[in-house]
Amino acid sequence: MITADLIESVPGERIVLKEPWAALTAELKRRPSGPVAVFTGRRSVEANGAWAHLEAVLRAADRNAVRFSEIEAEPGVETVERMAALLQEVNPAAVIALGGGSVMDAAKAAYLTMQSGWKLEEHFGSDCYSRVYPEAAPDRVICIPTTSGTGSEATPYANIVDHRLGVKKLISERFIVPALALPIPAFTHSMPPAVTRATGCDALAHLIEGFLNVGADANSALANEWALTGIRLVVENLPAAIADGGNAAARNNMSMAATLGGMVIRFKSTGLPHLCSFSWFGRLEHGIAVAMLLPASWSYYLGNPKVAERTMRLADYFPGDEPRGVIASYRRFLDSVGVPGALKDCDGITPELLAATAASGSENRMKLELAPYPVPVSDSERILGGILKQAYLGEF
Repeated sequence: MITADLIESVPGERIVLKEPWAALTAELKRRPSGPVAVFTGRRSVEANGAWAHLEAVLRAADRNAVRFSEIEAEPGVETVERMAALLQEVNPAAVIALGGGSVMDAAKAAYLTMQSGWKLEEHFGSDCYSRVYPEAAPDRVICIPTTSGTGSEATPYANIVDHRLGVKKLISERFIVPALALPIPAFTHSMPPAVTRATGCDALAHLIEGFLNVGADANSALANEWALTGIRLVVENLPAAIADGGNAAARNNMSMAATLGGMVIRFKSTGLPHLCSFSWFGRLEHGIAVAMLLPASWSYYLGNPKVAERTMRLADYFPGDEPRGVIASYRRFLDSVGVPGALKDCDGITPELLAATAASGSENRMKLELAPYPVPVSDSERILGGILKQAYLGEF
């Protein structure tokens, strides 16, 4: 199957689709003696059966588990620090993240913090630790995703909330790309329609934003192929997954699409939708926010002729005779899966929030400069303000 071949071709770690439990058992048996630290969410892994399956593997590998299950939906600095302290106390032979993107992000951040000896805050930024210690080889998390959206099982990213400052901060670090990822679609069947919609939209945004990032094409010879395959999978399967959570084929394909999205943004970063929604946690689901911000951002990107040309390669999935027609077709797809048409229709998204978002955009100079159509830092408030106003009104 071409999708499995594409996923298993990603360099730098093992993503296992076939016989994942056997692969995990073998991995744990080859590790040194000691317990396994397992990070989960609060309830979902019991409901979807994932915890029972993992317990069986741990018994087969003759491993004791130390479980931490108090990871909130938007993991905060305090939670990650507690996780790192537990790891320091336990000194595990392996660390497993069993859950959605929040669990995986928090586990990745905590394990790096424990092994580096640095404070968590010292890791916020891009490759902070690996630039100082390029020859270091810290152990990395084993990820078993139970949602289909973030792609965290394949990325060097961890998003952590700093509640003191009221912002979400990013760790981008090559040393936290998971060592082993085991996407098991059966665990996603219990996701309710709203979660399926939001996580599916997150995956779609990753795929499209990465594909449109024409300035990063040289980073990977395969990323655009991954993106096109993933976009097709989302368009063909997200409506069915929302309508019937037990649709195994749709769930399998959405799981693959999410992992492909993670692989894409590992090499070709997201753009303005992710920049603008970065600190909207607690107001609007992340996947819905980035999906809604994409049309206006995409329209801005058309100022780069290469993006306009790249856009037409998506006409097979979002039919249109010219670039703006493709964007309009993408928006119609969002309509078909129940995504609101305008930010003004979403509770918690206010003109005041958007003004603050536009004003703070200049703090992420790298994201502005690496956008498919770069945003001058000196003019970022005006440009971002215009994009956000269009998204608020449902225009693009």
